[in-house]
Amino acid sequence: MKTYNEIKLAQELIRFPTVKTEDKGIMKFLSRKLSSIGFKCKIIKSEGTGPKPALNLYAKFGNSRPHINFLGHTDVVANLNNWKIPPFKGVIRKGYLNGRGSQDMKGGIACFISAISTFIKNKKFKGSISIIIAADEETTGLGTPAIIKYLKRRGEKIDFSIIAEPSSNKSLADEIRIGRRGSMNGIITIYGKSGHSAFYGSYINPCTALAKIIAKLKSTSLDKGTKFMPPSNLEFTKMNVENLSENVVPQSASAKFNVRFNSKHKSSSLKKKLNKIINTVAKKEKCKTGIEYRVSGEAFYTQSNKEVYMVKNIVKKITGNSAKLNCRGGTSDSRFLGSIPRLELGLRNNSIHMVNEKTSISDLKKLTKIYYNILENYFKWKLV
Repeated sequence: MKTYNEIKLAQELIRFPTVKTEDKGIMKFLSRKLSSIGFKCKIIKSEGTGPKPALNLYAKFGNSRPHINFLGHTDVVANLNNWKIPPFKGVIRKGYLNGRGSQDMKGGIACFISAISTFIKNKKFKGSISIIIAADEETTGLGTPAIIKYLKRRGEKIDFSIIAEPSSNKSLADEIRIGRRGSMNGIITIYGKSGHSAFYGSYINPCTALAKIIAKLKSTSLDKGTKFMPPSNLEFTKMNVENLSENVVPQSASAKFNVRFNSKHKSSSLKKKLNKIINTVAKKEKCKTGIEYRVSGEAFYTQSNKEVYMVKNIVKKITGNSAKLNCRGGTSDSRFLGSIPRLELGLRNNSIHMVNEKTSISDLKKLTKIYYNILENYFKWKLV
C-alpha cells in the first residue's frame, strides 16, 4: 500500500491556487490520493463565493468504532502581492517550505494524510478513520456544516476529531486549542428626529444617543472569563451617519460591533443582555432602535479527557513542550462539530495570512510524527 511524504504532498497542495472557494481540481486530486490507500471518498457541494459551488470532501477508511476524524480546509486567503517567492510554487529554501497555505493549512493536511497512510500500512486495527476537507473555512463556512448534515443523514458518529488548524505559537505544539470563543456581529441603528442644529429642542439627535450607548456598552463588564477563556469583549468596528450637512442633525446613526464571548454565554442570552442596555439608553434619549445580529459561532470547549491528555503526552515526548490548553484565536470549522470531543493541533501561526507565508521542514516532519502517534495510541487497545 502507498504512503505519502508530507513534504512532497504539501508542495503539491500549495500549487493549487485555491483562493476563496475556487477548487482548481484539488478535491479530485485528494480523492485519488485517498482512494488509492483504501478510503471511500464523497465530494459534497455547498454554496461558493462565485457562480460555481464549493466542493468539499468526506473520506472514510473502515466502518466500525471507535471513529477518529481529521479536519482541514484547502481554501487560502489572498494577500498575494509583493512575495519574495511566488506564493503557489511550493519552493523549499533554507529549511522552509514557502507558499500560501503552508501553515494555514495545507501543510497540516499533508501531515495528517502522511501519518494516516503510514499507519494504515503498518497497523491492523479495529475502528475507522475519516477526513473532512472544507473548501470555504476562510469565507462562507458552509462546507463543514454540509458534510456534518450528510453524516447525520447516514447516522455516522465521530468519536474524536483533530482539527489541523495552525494552533502552535512560538514553537510546534506549544499550544493546543480545546475550544473557541463565540463570535457575534451586530449593527445598532438609532432613530431620532432631524432638524436644524441652530434650533435646540426641535430635533432629537441620534448621534448623542449612539455615543452614550457605545460608552455604556464599553464600560459594562460582560464577565470575568473562565479557566480557559478570557473575559468576553465587545469592540465597535464602524460608525456611520448619512449626513452631508454640518448644520443639520441627522435622522439616524448606526454602528457595527463584534463581540467575542466565552462559554459563560450563549448568543441568545447575550443578545438579551445587550438589547436591554441599548434600549434603556435609547429610551432616555427619546430615540428608537433597530438591532441586527449575525452569529458566526457559539463558544465551546472540550473537557480535558483521556484523549486530550494522551495528545499532551505525545507532544511532550516528541517536542519536549508541555502544551498549554487554551481557547485562543478567532473562529474555525471546529465550531460546526457540535458535541463531538475535539481539539485543534497544527503548525505554527506566525506567518498565516501574511505575505511570504512559510513553515519549517522540521515542523512538518514532527507534526506528522505527532499525528501518527495519536493514531497509534488512540487505537492502542483496539489493535487486532
